[in-house]
Amino acid sequence: MQTQLSKESLKKKAENTKSLSLRKRFDRLSETKTASIYLFPSLLLILLTIVFPIIYSFVMSLNKVGYKAGLIDFEFVGLNNYLKIFSDPRIPNIISNTIVFTIVSVLGTLIIAFAIALFIHHGIWGSWLFKRLFLIPWALSNVVNALMWQWMYSSSNGIINHILLELHIIEKPVMWLTEQSTAMGAIILADIWKSTPFAALLILAALQSVPKELYDASKVDGAGPFQQFKSIVLPTIKPVLFVVMVTQTMWTLRVFDIISVLTKGGPVDSTMVLNVYAYDQSFRYLDIGYGSALAWLITIITMVITVFYLRVLGKEN
Repeated sequence: MQTQLSKESLKKKAENTKSLSLRKRFDRLSETKTASIYLFPSLLLILLTIVFPIIYSFVMSLNKVGYKAGLIDFEFVGLNNYLKIFSDPRIPNIISNTIVFTIVSVLGTLIIAFAIALFIHHGIWGSWLFKRLFLIPWALSNVVNALMWQWMYSSSNGIINHILLELHIIEKPVMWLTEQSTAMGAIILADIWKSTPFAALLILAALQSVPKELYDASKVDGAGPFQQFKSIVLPTIKPVLFVVMVTQTMWTLRVFDIISVLTKGGPVDSTMVLNVYAYDQSFRYLDIGYGSALAWLITIITMVITVFYLRVLGKEN
């Protein structure tokens, strides 16, 4: 009798366990379906605004895009648009401008941002006010920043020329944006001013995350400020510096607004970079296929630089 009862109880337990497992599976399936329903609008938006334009731009880069009777006409040309890059006489100078603009802007941003972060972190006199104001350039739009710099660089009523004339540094107003010798430096300065606050904010957060115990221990060992900076601060914040360098490089390579407003790539292509050139080819000269190929060249360059940075960062870690 007891054996029969125990068999029945075991059978009921097995059935209950099976029903519970089925219920758990059903609940998990329901949760997955619910999550998918909530995520679908966001995924659809990403698909329409990011994935589809990327694929469509690649398709256009393989075609000669024209207009017939108000409609877009595609003529497949394969890699001709990419091969055209190698035969374009303006490309070597434009790539050189892009490299100079990117390297100088990124390095300038890092150096100034690091100095600002140290200034605020150590609480030097006046840092409390500076801490509340230094994010303003980053908060403003690129177009507003560019228009502001355009006014400051003005040869007739610009504040930069006015100050330099009052200090007797220059004898006559300089046409900063229309002279080949000064135009590139002018847009680099404007881009650094725009980019520095965000980089400084990240570096400041990294500096404030360095444990105070490390400083105390180094003081006991007799380490000075320079030794602390070299042995404690730099190794600790190095990953953040790499992240800042990657993001700044990507953003600088795709800068368009500041250059378009200030110089439009002139004078005589002295400030023309790949991003502005791709825009001009696509929308000023309506060679959309070639413009798309140039845009993909920028994408490839950005990916190569990013992979290089990430590999270096991986080795450091």
